Amino acid sequence: MRIALPRHPLALSAIVLAFAPALLPTRAVAAIAVAVDTAANVHAFSPLIFGVAFGDQTRNAQMGYTLQRWGGNSVTRYNWQVDVHNTASDYYYENIPGASDRTHVPPLGNAADAFVGAARSAGSDVLLTIPTIGWTPRADSPLQHPYFAGFSVMRYGAQQSTDFYDPDAGNGVRTNNTPITGNDPADTSMPADPAFQKAWVAHLASTFGGAGGNGVKYYALDNEIMLWNSTHRDVHPLPTTYDEAWSAAVSYAAAIKQQDPAAKVTGPVTWGYCDLFGSAADNCLTGNDRTAHGGMPFVEWYAKQVCSQPLAGGARAVDYMDLHYYPQGNGIFSDDDSPATAARRLASLKELYDPGWISDSWISDLGDSDGNHYSKPNLIPRVRGWIQDQCGSTGMKLAITEYNWGGDNTTSGAVAQAELFGIFAREGVDMANRWTAPAADSKVEHAFTLFLNYDGAGSNVQGSSVSAISANVDQLGAYAFTGGSRTFVLLTNKTTSAQTATVGFATSPGSNWTLYGFDATHAVHAIATGAVTGMTVSLAGLPAMSGNLLVVSGNDAIFADGFE
Repeated sequence: MRIALPRHPLALSAIVLAFAPALLPTRAVAAIAVAVDTAANVHAFSPLIFGVAFGDQTRNAQMGYTLQRWGGNSVTRYNWQVDVHNTASDYYYENIPGASDRTHVPPLGNAADAFVGAARSAGSDVLLTIPTIGWTPRADSPLQHPYFAGFSVMRYGAQQSTDFYDPDAGNGVRTNNTPITGNDPADTSMPADPAFQKAWVAHLASTFGGAGGNGVKYYALDNEIMLWNSTHRDVHPLPTTYDEAWSAAVSYAAAIKQQDPAAKVTGPVTWGYCDLFGSAADNCLTGNDRTAHGGMPFVEWYAKQVCSQPLAGGARAVDYMDLHYYPQGNGIFSDDDSPATAARRLASLKELYDPGWISDSWISDLGDSDGNHYSKPNLIPRVRGWIQDQCGSTGMKLAITEYNWGGDNTTSGAVAQAELFGIFAREGVDMANRWTAPAADSKVEHAFTLFLNYDGAGSNVQGSSVSAISANVDQLGAYAFTGGSRTFVLLTNKTTSAQTATVGFATSPGSNWTLYGFDATHAVHAIATGAVTGMTVSLAGLPAMSGNLLVVSGNDAIFADGFE
C-alpha cells in the first residue's frame, strides 16, 4: 500500500537544481556491485522514522519532519498547569518559568501548547512526554530570579559549582566532591499523580482534538527513567527498579488511555545500552534486581509484562517499545570529522543490525561469554527478538526516539544520518527521532532533505523497503525502496575517494533515472540523469563521503501486484 508523507517543500534556493550530463570525472576505480530486487524483503516502512526533537518550528515546517518529539530531561518535571519545567542535573536543578500570565490553566502561550500547535499546523505528528516520576515543579514557582533550586547553597552549604545568575543554586556536590543527600524535594517540587497528568491529556484533547483527530497521537512514558537517580536525584535519589518502571507504566498509561482511548503510548524510554539488560539498581548488565526477575533482560521483561498483563478492557499499556541509543565510540557523538572518527562513526552503524559486529567502544569490554553477546549490540534484531519471544505475532512496535550520530556539520555525520534512514526502513523501526532537529542548512539536514524533498518540489522517498545488497558495505551502503511508481536506491559513499557503483536490478526498474545527492561541499542537488538500458545503471564518480539517491521512474508495471 502507498504511504503518503506530508509535503512541505523547501524554498527552491535550498536545493541546487544543477543537472549535469554525466557524473564528475574520476580516476578509474573498481566498481562496487549493488543488487536490487524489488520483489524481495518487501515491507512497508513507517514515515514516522523521519522525526526530530524540538528545533525551530518555522524550519521544521519547511522541512516536513513527520514526527516532532517533546522530550528530554527537562520535561520529566514539566508542570503543564503553570508552564514551569525543572532543568535537573543539566543546569542546577532549577525551576524555569515559561509564560508569565497565570490567570489561565495552563497559561496562555505555554510552551507545550505552542509546540503541539505548531507541529500539527505543519502536518507533523507529535510524540509528547508524560511525566511519571511523581513530582512536578511547584505551582508557586517564581517567574523571575532567584528561581527555586534543588540544592540551595543557603540550605545545604557551599558547592562545587553554582549558577552565575542565581548563586544560591548549586550543582548538588559539596566542595569536597561528595554528593549532597537528604535534601527536601519540596524545595522545588510537589507531588503529581496519574490524575494530574490525565487532566493534561484532557486539556490537550479539548484544545487540539483527540488522538483520533488532529490532536496528539503519541505519548511517551517519561524520559530515561533508569537515570533518574542521577539526572533527577533531588527528587528521586534511589535507583529505578523493574517493578517501579512497570507500576508507573500501568498507572500512567491507563490514565492516558482512559482519557483518550485512541492514543498510542511508548515506553519504557531507555537511556542506552545498560538498561536494555538491567535496571538502575543493577550494575549495568546484571545484579540483584535482574536476578529477582528471573535473570531476564529488563527490556525483554518489560515486553513480557506489556503483552501478558493488559489494562482493564483489554488494551495494552504500551504500544511502542521506546529506546534511546547513542554510539559509544570515541568522538562519534561530537563535531569531530577527522578521517579516523568518520570511519569509526560510519562503522558503528553496524551496532544497529549486524549480529557479528563487536562495538568499537567500552561495550566490547563487556565480553561475549554467553548467549547475551554483550559486546555485540545488534540492537534492532535483538530487541525485535525479545518482543517476538514475549508477544508473538501481535508484538509491540519499535521506536528509537532519541539518537545522534554526529554533529550537525560533520559530513560523515550526514552520511551516517542518511544511512540510518535506510537501516530504520529495512530493519522495521516504526518511529524514530533525532536529538535534536539539525540546524538549518547544516550537512545533517541535507540527509533529511534527501528523503523528504530530494528535488525541491516536495518529492519524497515513500512506500516499501526492498532488497538491496552492496558487495562492499564498508565502502558503499545500499538500501532500496519502491513507492509512487518509482524505485529509489540510496547509495552512501563512506570512503575518502570517489566510487563507482554498478546497480543491477532483478526486474526492469523503469525507463529513466535521476541521481540526487549531497557531499562535503554541496547541498542536495540533481547530479545526473539518463535513460535506463537493460537491467543495470552504472554510476561513476560518486563523490567521496556522500549520500546519493538514485530515482528510477517510468515503470508502473512493478506495482500491478498491489503492494505499493
